[in-house]
Amino acid sequence: MVIVVVLFVIGFILISKGADFFINATVEIGRKTNISELILGATIVSFATTLPELTVSLFASIDNHTTMSLGNAVGSIICNTGLVLGMVVFISPFKADRKMFASKSTILLLSIIMLIVLGLDGSITRIDGCILLMILVIYMYTNYKGILNDTNKNYLYYCMTQQCEMSGLKIVVSFLAGLIMMIIGSRLLVDNGVEIASFIGIPQGIISLTVIALGTSLPELVSSITAVRKKHHEICVGNILGANILNIVSVVAISSIPNSIPILSQNIRVDYPFMVILILTLIIPTIIKHKLYRIQGLLMLVTYIIYLAVLYYTYMI
Repeated sequence: MVIVVVLFVIGFILISKGADFFINATVEIGRKTNISELILGATIVSFATTLPELTVSLFASIDNHTTMSLGNAVGSIICNTGLVLGMVVFISPFKADRKMFASKSTILLLSIIMLIVLGLDGSITRIDGCILLMILVIYMYTNYKGILNDTNKNYLYYCMTQQCEMSGLKIVVSFLAGLIMMIIGSRLLVDNGVEIASFIGIPQGIISLTVIALGTSLPELVSSITAVRKKHHEICVGNILGANILNIVSVVAISSIPNSIPILSQNIRVDYPFMVILILTLIIPTIIKHKLYRIQGLLMLVTYIIYLAVLYYTYMI
């Protein structure tokens, strides 16, 4: 058990330091390219932090554990919005770029609607996955246009110099090192956290609803908290919006290719309603006021806690 505790602490340290490297590198990318933090969060950061969800869901589908694929993706959206962003906004409310936020929110709502509609027949098939992948193409195109609009044209000449190349190499190394440290740290934290929880007598069902559910969202959580701590709020909101979109149009879509993903009654009765409530709580007030408020964060946190309570009740029954 001593080794388990040591590995748990190492995991925590790796995540913390990895997030520092990761966010610092992201901020440097923004400074050198003049790309807004919201776009960076919705592209580079969200693609990177969604890798754990994609890996878990894809291999679950390949191993024919298809129910885990959808549960992992939808559960991550709920955790990202309710716990991660809810906590961040409650701690430190901030303004959001109205135009960019509205653009990403529209694609997120479209993704959720398509996920629900495509699953009305009881499963997400390979064809459904291809339709979701088309939304991914649209999302990537809007990001590409946003980057073109944001980029400083003078940077192209500057980037051709040796000085920029060396600086760029350091940024890439820091970015990749931070990402790898967060992923390894997340794995150590989750695996050994489960061992510790089991040792002190916490039921496995409760562990799966808490530690495991949070596990694949740890990169989003740590990178978002680190971004806010460093006063880069828009990286945080861009990260969560982007990660939520990618959970549907890449994680679910790609996972449906090896095997069709069944829609369970729990998904329809519990997961989908809470997902929709949380997303609307995030989007509607922010588009109207172009700011995220502390009460908004509190509502998202409370909704997430209620979701866990409903899952716990369902599990116990």
